[in-house]
Amino acid sequence: MVADALRALLEDQDAAVLVVDDEETVRYATPRAADLVGGTAVGDGDTDITGRPVADLLSPAPSTDADEVLSLVHGRSTDPVALVTTAATGERTRLDGSVATCPGGVALTLRAPPDTTAGPGVGDRVDGGEDGAGAYVPDAGWQRVLETARAGIAILDEDGRYRYVTPAHADVYGYDSPDDLVGRNWRSLYDEAEVERLETEAMAALERDGAWSGTSTGRRRDGEPFPQALTLSQLPDAGLVCVVRDRTEQVESRATLEALHEATQDLLAADSRQAVAEVAVEGAVRALDLPLSAVYLHDEGRDALDPVAWSDAVAETFDSPPTFTGDEESLAWAAFQSGELRRFDDPSETDQLYNRETPAGGELILPLGDHGVIITGYLRGEEVGPEDVRLARTLAASVTTALEGVTAAEALRERHDQLERFSAMLSHDLRDPLNTAMATTSLARQTAAGETAEYLDTLDQIHTRMESLIADVLALSRDPAELERTPTDLEPLVREAWETARTATGATDATLTVEGSGTVDADTTHLRRLVENLLGNATRHGGERVSVHVGLDDDGFYVADDGPGIPPERREQVFERGHSDSGTGLGLDIVQQVARSHGWEVSVGESEAGGARFDIRTDGTGR
Repeated sequence: MVADALRALLEDQDAAVLVVDDEETVRYATPRAADLVGGTAVGDGDTDITGRPVADLLSPAPSTDADEVLSLVHGRSTDPVALVTTAATGERTRLDGSVATCPGGVALTLRAPPDTTAGPGVGDRVDGGEDGAGAYVPDAGWQRVLETARAGIAILDEDGRYRYVTPAHADVYGYDSPDDLVGRNWRSLYDEAEVERLETEAMAALERDGAWSGTSTGRRRDGEPFPQALTLSQLPDAGLVCVVRDRTEQVESRATLEALHEATQDLLAADSRQAVAEVAVEGAVRALDLPLSAVYLHDEGRDALDPVAWSDAVAETFDSPPTFTGDEESLAWAAFQSGELRRFDDPSETDQLYNRETPAGGELILPLGDHGVIITGYLRGEEVGPEDVRLARTLAASVTTALEGVTAAEALRERHDQLERFSAMLSHDLRDPLNTAMATTSLARQTAAGETAEYLDTLDQIHTRMESLIADVLALSRDPAELERTPTDLEPLVREAWETARTATGATDATLTVEGSGTVDADTTHLRRLVENLLGNATRHGGERVSVHVGLDDDGFYVADDGPGIPPERREQVFERGHSDSGTGLGLDIVQQVARSHGWEVSVGESEAGGARFDIRTDGTGR
């Protein structure tokens, strides 16, 4: 019902306008008009008086003939008419009404009299324009609507010359007065290539559909190009209504967000605190246009904020970035300690400045959690608005997340290095003397007899236990990322592990039954250690004649025995490191760690014989 350009126009002002069709029915109303006649807005730019007869809302004033009202509603008269409404307050309220034609009916503008600023009447012309063409002056009511709109609005004749221009429209193009544009052709405000595009695209759509909306690039008075949003609607006399909005801020905002997104990606890819700080400074300068930026990170040992990265502008403007501590009062330390943003815009009014002679006109100090702060300064005369602060907070949040990530990664790398050193110590510094002790015991056995031989048997058991302990600790210290997975046949691996476990625990009378077959993708060394520990747990706790049953398939396996079993209340505890009635206390912990490093599930329950049953599901589904 209401053309796109007209709707855009109405939505940008606070005038009271009703659009009435030929059946004297309200088809559109601004919120202000609805309020005057007792209606309300109901969302999506609509009101609850839409669809009602205009006669229900308005009636002639005592001084107005009813025929004058009908002439006004049907567009036959453009003279203002006195009307009254009783819907809003229950009292008869005097209003003035004037009309302008629009697609599909008329637009009735309501206002409270007296109106002494109506200006020229409908159709009056005033001198103006480069070619002497007269300006078109809308009806007084419509003129108030047009000139209070935030968007730039203009009416053009069929030749493309401006007949009417609002101040906002002139301002968009950098002109001081609408008179500077009246009479000019719209083509003078665009480059030749853009004129050709608009004539091909927009004018063709106007002829076909009567309206066109899109984006374009205009030229301001000083020649500067700027992005704009255009809405064009055809008028009955072949002229045009043009609504233009400057999109410069939107485009710049989008570019800022894209640059901020790129900076965030770079932050997440940084692999050290120093790298994060350098990316943060670059992001503040490039994405947020804050050239005076520096990152300070907290040194826990010295309890100080040290500058670790700063922009070129900081180096050129200041002698050197200072270090901040809690010994002196400073905004930077206060922001770090409180975790709250600090800001000053006038050095003379701030007591906590580290440098009272700072050349900066203002500063933002943004905390980075426990890691430090970002300090962004701006020179005198520059402005930092609420949107700038919001984007700076967003950058600081991304920097904080990145610092937490690299701190955790650095701690993990340090732990890995420690495990590497520990593994090397176990493999060489402990195994070498253990091997020597085992060889010496073997030589002594050749000449020993009686009670001495029994002592050597005890030494052998101790050596075997020590070797098992070293193997267990090495398995726990192995980095899961170093696993070398290959398809592994389970049955022969189980039988080899059985011989090792039975010998180590001395359960020479224990029996093993293996059913089924299967192949799993695993690190063979780790998998063998897992199976040895499960079988060793069964022979160690199940007694000398324990029967062990192993079931295999391609989705995993289980190990069950007919020993005393594990009480339900202890089944979760058996995987805890050090929990053991005998042995090293690491066996089942290693079982769980190896399973997790492969992405498997391990569970413990009761076997059919009443003993313990351990299930390893290599498909990750659990039992």
